[in-house]
Amino acid sequence: MAASTFLDDLPDDKSEARLSARVPARVKEVIKLAAELSGATETQFMAQAAYHAAQQVIEQERIVRLSKADTATFLDMLDNPPAPNRKLKSAIAAYKESDLNAER
Repeated sequence: MAASTFLDDLPDDKSEARLSARVPARVKEVIKLAAELSGATETQFMAQAAYHAAQQVIEQERIVRLSKADTATFLDMLDNPPAPNRKLKSAIAAYKESDLNAER
């Protein structure tokens, strides 16, 4: 099964919205040529290219990269968590008394 993406979580919206941009004439000419070569309109080409780039940025930002040493430290902390300190104990007590506590 493929991993869920941010876009999968968005509602299925059939409505349309306008998006426009001012670009240098040379950029427009390159987009026009690329659109013609791919058999799309300039609008279709720009929308597809922007959508694809946006998906890549969103997915890249969801990935956490750690060095080997950081990975080892992270896994060790999961296996051997530190004892709760005063601030954590206080936060737990406050949560138990709050409306956010589903067990209340």
